[in-house]
Amino acid sequence: MFSKLIAKLSSLHQVKVCNKSIFTKPVLICGLILLLSGIGYSLLADPNVKLPLPHQGSEVAKQDSKIKISADTDLVQKISYSKCKDQEVFRTKPPDNLVGLTFNQVQQIYSGWSIEKFDTKEVEMTLTVDSLCREHSNNMFIGIKNDYVTVFYGVPGPKAIVKEVTNIPVSGLMPQDVQELHQGLIVQSKEELLRTLEGMQAR
Repeated sequence: MFSKLIAKLSSLHQVKVCNKSIFTKPVLICGLILLLSGIGYSLLADPNVKLPLPHQGSEVAKQDSKIKISADTDLVQKISYSKCKDQEVFRTKPPDNLVGLTFNQVQQIYSGWSIEKFDTKEVEMTLTVDSLCREHSNNMFIGIKNDYVTVFYGVPGPKAIVKEVTNIPVSGLMPQDVQELHQGLIVQSKEELLRTLEGMQAR
């Protein structure tokens, strides 16, 4: 179809100079318009032809940059402790130096944190640390594990973590001592811990 149209246009263009027609140029222009229209239609109709899509990344970035922390935004910080698997959650209002900042600016300040949510209502971030939580690191007690006197991190209960299993068997202790150990004997310092263990070992 296109080859016939091109041939026809060529024949119209080869008009003798002496017999110039005022219709030659208009016909040629109309023919070119029809030709380009046909090519454009064929490109749109062909599913295999991939046309460039508008770049949307910049628009998304612009939208994200419009979201900023306000004084009313809730700042939720979660600290996960890998050694005890506990998590502490703190919910506060942002300090003055964070008000007006965008996602990228906040990410630069909290570089070690993972920002999981960021909008004007709430900003949520998580930090994982290789240590014990405050409950486990600040508290110790003496209990029983596998019939031996054992030192635990934390407070008596199911979340306690074994620090050390001693070589002191509970079978050699007084019944009253065993009862205290079953309940969990809280110690306030390492010195008190050592004194208590030495006393049990001497018995």
